[in-house]
Amino acid sequence: MTAPGSELRRERLNDLTRRAVLIGAALGIAGVSSGGFAHAQSALTDAPIREVRCRAVVIGAGLAGAVTAYRLAEAGVRTLVLERGRRWDVDHAGDTFATTRTLDKRAFYSADPNSSLYQTFPGGDTFPGIVEILPGDGLAVVCGAGVGGGTLIYAGATIRPGEAVFRQMLPTIDWATMDGEYYPRAARRLQATPIPDDVLAHPNWSGAREFMRIAEAAGMTPERVLQTVDWDIVRQELSGERVPALSVGEYLLGVNSGARNSVDKTYLAQAERTGNVVVAPLHRVLSIETDPGTGRFGLDVERVTDSGSPVEYLHVVADAVFCAAGSAGTSKLLVAARETGALANLNDEVGRYWGGNGDEGWAQLMTVKATAGTQGGGISVAIRDDDNPSAPVTLENTALPLPADLHLLGMLGMSVCPAVGEFRYDPSTGQVTPHWPPDIQAADRAATRDLIRRIAAGSDAAGAELATAIDHAISSLADRPGVPTQARGLLHLLTGVPTDSVNVGPLVPFTGHPLGGATLDTACDNHGRVHGHRGLYVTDAALIPGSTGACNPSWTIAALAERCLDTIIDQDIDTVF
Repeated sequence: MTAPGSELRRERLNDLTRRAVLIGAALGIAGVSSGGFAHAQSALTDAPIREVRCRAVVIGAGLAGAVTAYRLAEAGVRTLVLERGRRWDVDHAGDTFATTRTLDKRAFYSADPNSSLYQTFPGGDTFPGIVEILPGDGLAVVCGAGVGGGTLIYAGATIRPGEAVFRQMLPTIDWATMDGEYYPRAARRLQATPIPDDVLAHPNWSGAREFMRIAEAAGMTPERVLQTVDWDIVRQELSGERVPALSVGEYLLGVNSGARNSVDKTYLAQAERTGNVVVAPLHRVLSIETDPGTGRFGLDVERVTDSGSPVEYLHVVADAVFCAAGSAGTSKLLVAARETGALANLNDEVGRYWGGNGDEGWAQLMTVKATAGTQGGGISVAIRDDDNPSAPVTLENTALPLPADLHLLGMLGMSVCPAVGEFRYDPSTGQVTPHWPPDIQAADRAATRDLIRRIAAGSDAAGAELATAIDHAISSLADRPGVPTQARGLLHLLTGVPTDSVNVGPLVPFTGHPLGGATLDTACDNHGRVHGHRGLYVTDAALIPGSTGACNPSWTIAALAERCLDTIIDQDIDTVF
């Protein structure tokens, strides 16, 4: 096993041995056996590597990992969940997470201790923070790190696509069953409910009400979306009984009041209560391989401290492995395993059909009505246009933690982008990177711009003729030869929308909703079984090619994981693992 990182000192061996005994005992509570130390040696030290033996391993304690762990536990399968991030238990002081106003070392995660994100805060301390930014070629990826994964930092918006868009997105999945069984089951277990009248009427949600007003003035029907929020705790924020967090737009780095129903409080908590699941935070899976003789899987795992320093390497041997590390995490692991020969039977479809869900960030400036400086959030209301001639599109109001009322609305647009991205392996570095073709999202961006233009009429924005003229002038300037790339990006930032709106996407292209890389009916069968390796499964966003039908992906990811696990539990337990 090759264990990257700083050199482990030989004098740590006795301490690691003691830790191994303690963790092995803890894992044994869930029927996970610790096999003592394996004979393999770390490439960085002559200390042996501890081997752990278990029936099922779930990689990742985020949304899909929590669903998977709960369903396996419910079926009596003793399971180990490996999570690279830490636990983020909300304390009574309301200071578990960093905030956008007081950034500190808790904000950012990086697996590379030399990364500028892994911390450049005063004191120079390193810390496995909550938000990871994965650089990509053409599109960066933002994802959560910790027990709860992306549900620790998402807006909580729980939206599903309509039937026509769903059939376009996942044509081999029966819509009626998803609509009648799996979507309702997932919403119930995620504890997702719409914003109540009294909360929406609060001054902090004036931005959401203004968004609804301008949509209605433009002839559209806004809707209250389901949110994974405990509204009683939000009321306690507003009454001063809890630290203000969600009610003032502080949700991107965690919710200090505890108002977010992240999956560590729902699915995963239920899984742990069965006694069949052990969650191991701060355990990063480095690689996965298979033993041709036994068919079992071996995972090389690095355990780190809260300082980010590796303290132990484990070799976890399992009968079944469930990849639930998110689209990027799962795709990177599988592509690396195929290219290095560790999982040689993976097909060429692994790493393909990837996209960013058609995400587009916008800011709507100078609305007539007040929007509040302390805007409640994250996403409570949205408008949908499934019949847009360019592409289906959804536009959501996003809370902005502002210092004052700037008459500004944050908006997130989502459309149906083509699944043409892929993950590529670089043999010179051993790294896997997402690649996204430039200028590929013309249709979905056009759909979002069209919807922005239509609602602009309700916000007393400048007329369409003036907006079009300004767009043309700025675009002509941006496309002139010799214009620096950064300047071109800044100019394009101002084009394609009414004069009082700004598209923040082209300047720093990123997505918080990566999808694809190990998709259904290509890399996997129709229920997440990975082709070529019996006992290897994918249950997360990697299954979905590129987009979830102009919607936030979380509801579809959870519902699809429920569907996959129904079949796997019924057909594979006691036969495959």
